[in-house]
Amino acid sequence: MRVLTIRVMTVDDAFRVAMADASRAMNGDFIGAELVFPTVEQLAKTMLAPNRWQIIKAMEGEPAVSIRELSRTVKRDFRGVYNDVQALLSGGVLDKEGDKIVLPYDRIHIEFNSDDAAA
Repeated sequence: MRVLTIRVMTVDDAFRVAMADASRAMNGDFIGAELVFPTVEQLAKTMLAPNRWQIIKAMEGEPAVSIRELSRTVKRDFRGVYNDVQALLSGGVLDKEGDKIVLPYDRIHIEFNSDDAAA
């Protein structure tokens, strides 16, 4: 099962984690897929806006689709879905396969603390 772990942490903390992960990877350990956001607000803006989360949920476990097919699935206009897909691609949540898009994870795990919102 391919899991995307999403965390909220400061840039300094993210750098320390990346250095530790690099050391583990050099020893042959599996690191996994991870995205880091500097604030809860940035996480929410990139992924958790209702329309974007709707796209993520609609794509879970599904094969690659065109944006036009996805817009029909979520029953939204093409332009809005296109803009949301571009943000999710830029954020590293979705991938492209040719002219189609795919959610390459079986599961998304999000972790942050309530005091991360104050950062």
